[in-house]
Amino acid sequence: MPSLRTIKSKIRSVTKTHQVTKAMEAVSAAKMRKAQVAALVARPYAETAFKILARISNSIDLSQHPLMQKKGGEGKNTRVLLVVISSDRGLAGGLNSSLFKHAQRELKKRGILEENTGIVAIGRKGEDYFTHRGYIIEEKIVSFGDKSITSNFSDVVRLVTDLFMRDVYDECAVVYTNFLSTFEQKPAMRALLPLSIDAFREMIEGIPPVRGKFAEGDMHAKLDKNIAHASDYLFEPSAEAVFDTLIPRLLAIELHHAFLESKASEHSARMVAMRNASDKAEEVEFSLTREYNKARQSAITREMSEIIGGIEAMK
Repeated sequence: MPSLRTIKSKIRSVTKTHQVTKAMEAVSAAKMRKAQVAALVARPYAETAFKILARISNSIDLSQHPLMQKKGGEGKNTRVLLVVISSDRGLAGGLNSSLFKHAQRELKKRGILEENTGIVAIGRKGEDYFTHRGYIIEEKIVSFGDKSITSNFSDVVRLVTDLFMRDVYDECAVVYTNFLSTFEQKPAMRALLPLSIDAFREMIEGIPPVRGKFAEGDMHAKLDKNIAHASDYLFEPSAEAVFDTLIPRLLAIELHHAFLESKASEHSARMVAMRNASDKAEEVEFSLTREYNKARQSAITREMSEIIGGIEAMK
């Protein structure tokens, strides 16, 4: 049996770990709520941009735009660019590993080879994972932090559209973790290019979480109603010019939303992981305390036996 000093040292160590995990749990919970609010605050801007896109679609044939046309690559020959949004730090359970495995499963399902897959990694975890597995790393970006804005993604949009327009890649998609609720986060891969109106609509409708304080069940109907009544408008200088200006903003909105979803998921997963760690620390602390009490009682009993034996020997 370990000595009393050893057991007491372990108890102190576990107690300090418990204090750290409880603090990290509280911080992650606060950050998760802020990330959810940030996503909801950005929704009206995204919805308005979508309405403008719908109005433009009544004036010009959007299918002829280079960023909305499908490329010729098929099967193994398809070249795909993935914008992977991951965290910079760990201690978030299986959040990042689930995201990376989901991306690889989707690529494998379509038979896309690693040498035909480019990666724009936003976050150190994604950069480390795909670098060591032979993927083409087009860009490495340290996470923007919790206070991000849509304009932070302008450079990423320029890089993605440039690679797509130069036919370096046939498709572009964003890979991120979708926030469903505090205890449920789901990896997702959403198409960015060629640009799809339906995909953008799906992104906007998915901003409110499925459950929880910020869930809003009537937003889908409002969006569909507004789009259904879109009319033909007169644009100045032209509908084409407005559309060319709108596209980078739309893509930046999509990336920003995916980033906010990933942040909310990261903080939620870390909060749950730290809560589990705190619960485990309490169990270990209780077990060690009981072991310490047993060892202390055994030591006291042994000392008493020695004293009584000594007294009996002196008689």
